[in-house]
Amino acid sequence: MAILLCAVALRATELYTTRYQSLPVSDWVESRPPLSESAGIPSAADLARGLARTMPLLVIGDDVRPWTPVFGPPAAIQRSMGGVRDASRMTLVSPGTFAADQIPVQMRLYTVVFDRTLRAQEWVGLMSREMDIRDPDSGLNQVRISGPDEADGVWIVSPRQTGGIATVVGHRGPVAFDLQVTFGPTPAPVPPDAPVARPELVDLSARAETAARQAAASYADWLTTQLNSSRS
Repeated sequence: MAILLCAVALRATELYTTRYQSLPVSDWVESRPPLSESAGIPSAADLARGLARTMPLLVIGDDVRPWTPVFGPPAAIQRSMGGVRDASRMTLVSPGTFAADQIPVQMRLYTVVFDRTLRAQEWVGLMSREMDIRDPDSGLNQVRISGPDEADGVWIVSPRQTGGIATVVGHRGPVAFDLQVTFGPTPAPVPPDAPVARPELVDLSARAETAARQAAASYADWLTTQLNSSRS
């Protein structure tokens, strides 16, 4: 019986680690005091809704809903990040009625509350490696435009493909965020054999970068205030 139970535990751990970036015992221990740093922090859904407060000129396009942080290849299957307490996503859009690819401004936010700050840092590191290659949502190639001394990573979709998409990824304490701004209407794709990026795509990407940086800075300030309030 002891051998059987050991085999079951070993198999369960093997299956868990193929789907998560951690060991099950680590996630269990880190989710409890005194290691857990997320006690008292509002839910990821409430934190995601903070974007609507910092961006009052936009309206809710897709309200808050649960989200699971995952990473795709080169893993054999999609792997979820360990140490996640809860995570949510929401989307803000320009007021009015537009076709999906004609929305003037679209802002998508992922908010992830981890048990520990270390986990948030690891998630940002993994996201940075993936974003240096491609955008996980669209699959488009990325160009990093943030410097090594900046607190948050900033990317734009390569203007050699299209324009008007910028992403900021960072964390404040155990809360990580991924904010993406898309300017519409979506430009036509650039032919693969194009010698240089079209100037209008470069300009559109620059404007998206500015908007993403400003939105992320406002949201990060609001998030920091919420975290400080939860600790007091």
